[in-house]
Amino acid sequence: MPNSSIVCQLRNCPLLVALRIVWGYIIDKLTPTMNYLNETLLPLIEGIKPRQSESYTLAALGLERQSSQSILIAFGERIEQFWNKVISDSQSTNLIEDNNLIEVNGKMRQIDHNFVSEVDGVNYYLESKCNLNFDSEKVKASNKKINEVKTALGAEEGAYFVPVVRNIPQKELTKYNNKGLNVYGVNWLLNQVNAPFTENEYFNFLETTIAPLLESKGL
Repeated sequence: MPNSSIVCQLRNCPLLVALRIVWGYIIDKLTPTMNYLNETLLPLIEGIKPRQSESYTLAALGLERQSSQSILIAFGERIEQFWNKVISDSQSTNLIEDNNLIEVNGKMRQIDHNFVSEVDGVNYYLESKCNLNFDSEKVKASNKKINEVKTALGAEEGAYFVPVVRNIPQKELTKYNNKGLNVYGVNWLLNQVNAPFTENEYFNFLETTIAPLLESKGL
């Protein structure tokens, strides 16, 4: 039998510990899911450059802080880009690969997501939102925009998509359903496109990889 003390020393050898870490990283990279998320989502988030806060209060206190709001806004923009990539890489037809702008009532509007689902063949226009807690006036304006853009696109359904929620809480669903609109979470979209990752893998990646990265940027 091998001497137990020798075995313990080997297990704690810095070189072997480093090799185990590297091997784990290699295994992750070889996993199709991790490979896809590392190659598509991670670079987008790594590219976020936080701005300094412009708070008068902080200035009066002589404090300098990164603007956490600027990080969240940039995250929302990049997560939208990520999901457009997911749609394009699926069997669904991404209708905004060449142009994501459309003129509506004399104004240029950005199209967040517009695709024909490979599952039900429906032409969806989705407005990407990481937060649905608007005041009543903003809700009215946003709902109106969705309906106007949907009509201009000739889409069959206009709805909200929340890329940071698995399933939409019933309270939020009811509020928007009463206005004639749907709100979809990640679970729904993954059922419409054939993505190379699962719902759990996506949210685990957000928690274990994206969250520490954003914290390091000042979130």
